[in-house]
Order: sequence, then structure tokens, then C-alpha cells
Amino acid sequence: MNITFDRYHDYEEVRRFLDDCVKEHPSLCRVEVIGKSYQGRDILMLEITNHETGPGEDKPAIYADGNTHAGEVTGCEVILYTIKHILDGYGKDPQITFLVDTRTFYFVPRITVDGSEYYLSTPYMLRSSLHPWPQDADEKPGLYPEDIDGNGKILTMRVKDPDGGWKVSDKDPRLMVRRRPDEIGKPGETYYNLYVEGLIKEFDGDLPIKQQPSRFGIDFNRQYPTNWAVYTRQRGSGDYPFSEPEMKAIGDFYLSHPNIVSSMSYHTSGGYVLRPLCTEKDGSMDSRDLDIYIAIGEIAEEVTGYPCKSVFEWFTYDQKKPEVGSDLEWVYETLGVLAFETELWDMRGRAGIPKKPLPSLRTMSWKDREEEELKILKWNDEVMGGRLFNPWKPFEHPQLGEVEIGGWEPKFGRQNPPPELLEEECRKNALFNLTRAAITPRLAMEKVKVASLGGGFYKVEVVVKNEGYLPSHATFQALKMKQAKPVRVLLEGVNGEAGPVLVSGKEDQEIGHLGGRAGGGDPKRKISWVVRGKEGDKFTIVAHTPRAGKVRAEVCLR
Repeated sequence: MNITFDRYHDYEEVRRFLDDCVKEHPSLCRVEVIGKSYQGRDILMLEITNHETGPGEDKPAIYADGNTHAGEVTGCEVILYTIKHILDGYGKDPQITFLVDTRTFYFVPRITVDGSEYYLSTPYMLRSSLHPWPQDADEKPGLYPEDIDGNGKILTMRVKDPDGGWKVSDKDPRLMVRRRPDEIGKPGETYYNLYVEGLIKEFDGDLPIKQQPSRFGIDFNRQYPTNWAVYTRQRGSGDYPFSEPEMKAIGDFYLSHPNIVSSMSYHTSGGYVLRPLCTEKDGSMDSRDLDIYIAIGEIAEEVTGYPCKSVFEWFTYDQKKPEVGSDLEWVYETLGVLAFETELWDMRGRAGIPKKPLPSLRTMSWKDREEEELKILKWNDEVMGGRLFNPWKPFEHPQLGEVEIGGWEPKFGRQNPPPELLEEECRKNALFNLTRAAITPRLAMEKVKVASLGGGFYKVEVVVKNEGYLPSHATFQALKMKQAKPVRVLLEGVNGEAGPVLVSGKEDQEIGHLGGRAGGGDPKRKISWVVRGKEGDKFTIVAHTPRAGKVRAEVCLR
């Protein structure tokens, strides 16, 4: 598996890497096409488990995906790194070996396969899909992004205007700051309007200019069914939940894999491991699930360096009108899966800026914003050699005349780490996937006891237990939503034409759920049967529930 993490990989490179994983580890890896994109590309999923210890669907599983959003390409790289780390460690690292033998890993490196290819191969940025939506989004007059100076980037234009709302900071000439509300116009002061670099459709010479939204308006993370809302309430939501083929593929995958215990979706940026709830405060969550999230969140912070926080309380700008239709809402609130999202890459954190809840940023003063931007510029100068900020350069715009173009690197600075910092970001975030696998429930059986009662009758007794941290249903939300099947115990090889006959007890029974170290009740359940047969007769006890796996024990009458 020849891959390095000092650059970002395109679609064909991702495909080749996954194919190489299967070629080099055929007993551990399987690639599946789970759907097709808007432009017809395959959406690929890699399953990792030791198939010699059982099929993937018979083991508790974790799931992770990247590139819900086209430009957040770090997520794909973290998944590729995680895959390589697991496969390289199998047979060498005891924890990895045990987890691959007893769990299943489902990885979808890139959901928006069309959008990310467009992002990586052009100067343009987009949210998710190349499916034009709404249909008339590019028909209105106004400004649209273009690389007008031909340097391969779409940056910021500053355009002189005596009525403009921006001016150059007196602390650093690269930085633009807001004009004060009471600033009528100082002699010698130059004011500007700021725009995305681009061209104006049907320009009539008037300023200021209206920037029009992208014609690629779909947001895949507003496509999930729970709390979904029409686009007049929620920007980017699409025509209906899972209306986009990529998102239908993800939804179908979840529904056809009830063994998924925990999920992770990788995004950028900000440096947070996010958890539910998304539209309400923590007090509305089942307190037992909240305790689990807090406990696992502490490990997440230890491993990644990123705090684990509620989306609603920490990552929602306007709590009166929260964003809706995200994966965390559907995957946790409806399916009852222990769901996380990670906002990879923390440029502000690199500059030493403390984290604040996003709602507080709405009331942050422009003076404080200037101080933060100065800290980021200082970090860029001292650590990155200044290369993440493009100096302002004059340019003769074909419609506006004299402008200046410059600003932060939008793709591999603001949105994603520069390539030389990519591997570090991948490494620390990959490890949390092992934590998520280690906490899953896992069924086991204590030693089966067989006692002869005489006359060819035997009493058979077994204790079925959950060895995992999580209860067999994973979350208490899953119980509420009836999404977790109880543990089922059945006997194979009895009541046939030959072999033992069941005298008392049930051949097939549900025994409810088993608690884990996180709570949820007794982790053990004793079951007994009486069978009639002859010494040496054999049958099998099978215990199974999708989220805790399947375990078998052979019984020999003696």
C-alpha cells in the first residue's frame, strides 16, 4: 500500500489504494460499491475484519466517512491513514489484532466523489455536489467566483470605495478591519469593499456588488431525514431527505447494517469532536447516554487534542434557528447509534487562540476579531514562513478597473491543513477510531455446563454475557426508538431426525438486552435446557444481537 500523507489524493488514487488493501490483505479487506454519484462515479466502502473469525455482519461494527462536503478533503485522508494504520498494525499490535478479529470497520473515504474531484482539480470551491440546485441559482445578475488573475486560486478582491465598509489595519497592512460606525471619513484614509475574486454577470457599473450564491447549492449534511426542512427554512436541504444519490447510498448503507454501534463523520475545520444534540441542550438527552458521551469524549480529547462538545451548545451560531438535517440528528436521534463528527484542522488553535462556543462569536467585538487575526498572521509568519497569506497585489479587473487581490489561502490554509501538516492531523485523529471500536458491546459465553440426569436426559446450562463497555443496545436512544434487537439465543442441531431432542426450555428465545460497564443492567444472563439424547451427541448454542455480534458454543453430551 504505497501511500504518503504529505499531499491530498484524487479519486483514482483513493480507488487504487483501496484495491491495493484488498490485494495485500485479502482475508481482512473487502471493497464494496455502495452507490453511484450524480456524475456516475462509484461510492466506495472498505470493510476491515478478520473474515476467518466470522463475517463482518456477525460482529459489532464502527463506521466512518469523509468528504460529506467537497472541500473538506482532510476527512478522506484521515480515513485512508486509519485504514493503513490498522492494516500495518494487524499481527503486530495486540490491540489492533484483537479488534480486527472481533469487530468490523466500515470506511467510506469520500462521499462527495464528484465535488471533491472538482475541488482538487480546479480553483473553485463548493459545498457538496455538482448537481445544480436550485435550478435557477446562476441566472441572476451579480458576482460569481472566478480565478481572474490566473494564479490557480480564488482569493479576495478589495475595491476602493469612499463609502466602503473596510479599511487597512493600522497594526498590519495585510489585515482588513471594519470601518467604525461613527467614522465619517478621515482625510487620507482609503476605504474598500471586499468581494470574492470573480466576474460580474450583467454588470451595470453600480457599487456595491451583490455576490450570488453558488449554483451548486446542495449541502449533503442537510439531507438526513431527522428534523429535515425545506430550503426556505434550511439552506442546502435539497428537494427531500436523501434526494441526492450519494446520500441515499449512505442512508441505505446504515439501514442495511444494523451492527453499526458508533459512527464518525469527518469535516473541517475548527478542532472539535462534536456530538449530539443538535437542536436542544444536553438536558434533553437521556442522562445515561450523556454520561457515555462525556466519558468517551474525555478519551477523544486525550487522543486528538480536540474537545468533545455538543453541536447545539458549542457549534451553533444561532440557537434560535439551529441548522437541521445533519447526520448526527438521524444517526443518533433516530437510529440510536453513538454518533460523532470531527471538525479537523484548527488554524486558530495553532495560533494560540482559546476555543469559544460559536454562539459567543456572534457578539464578539471587531477589535477582538482584529486581535485574533493578528495572532493568526503572527503564527503564519513564524511557523509557516508567511506562505498561507497571499499579499495584496494590484490587478486591472476587466469590469471594475483597478482592484487588489490577496488574502488567506482558502483551500489549504483556512479550510484544510497545508500538506506539510496533514500527516500529523491524520495520525492523532485515526487513533480515536480504535477507541470507538474498543467500547462496543461484545457477546461471549461462559463455559457451558452439562449434567447427566440419568435415563438419557441431560441438563445444559450456559451464561451469556456482554464483555463490552456499552450495553448490547449501544445507546438508550436506540431502546427508545426500538432500533436495537434484543439478544436472541437459539439451539442448532436439536429436534432433527437424529441427535438430541429438546425436552424443556426454548429452542429459540429472546433474553432481552445485556448491560455493559457503562450501565444498562446485568451484563450476564443464565439459560438452561433439558435435552434427551445419547452420550456423544452434539448441538450448538448460538447467541446473537446485531450490535454485540454472534457467538457460538458447541455442546457435547457426556
